[in-house]
Amino acid sequence: MLSWDLVGKLLWNLDPEMFDHMEILAEENDWHFNYFLDAYSHFQGYSLVITDKDLNIQCCSENIKKMTGYENYELIGHQPRILQGHKTDSNSKLLIKKAIQKELPFTARLVNYRKNEEAYGCEIHAFPIFNGKSELSHFIAFETEYFV
Repeated sequence: MLSWDLVGKLLWNLDPEMFDHMEILAEENDWHFNYFLDAYSHFQGYSLVITDKDLNIQCCSENIKKMTGYENYELIGHQPRILQGHKTDSNSKLLIKKAIQKELPFTARLVNYRKNEEAYGCEIHAFPIFNGKSELSHFIAFETEYFV
């Protein structure tokens, strides 16, 4: 299991309450995701979003507000599609859906929408998280804005 002290240093933008929630999720679900150690260093500055296996947002970093206009706690319980709209590419959504169904990591670029309905480009690098029984438990995504 990845040392939570180390994760705490690497997860640069989780407020203490969200970090505590993430730690509880990891312990309750017996997460095994040591391979994310390298990913954390590559995705510094990205927003972090964790969903359950049904894609309900469980926690996200504070810097999500800069990209989406939503406070991190406002997104809890919603699915990421809350950020999609009429310019979100249906082919990209289909590819993401297939990767999720197959429990595979994926990278995608989507047009999403902020809380004020302004469009923005969102680059997503997402990975499944499996528990100690090798069952899908959650997804973790690193997201950043790009200009469309």
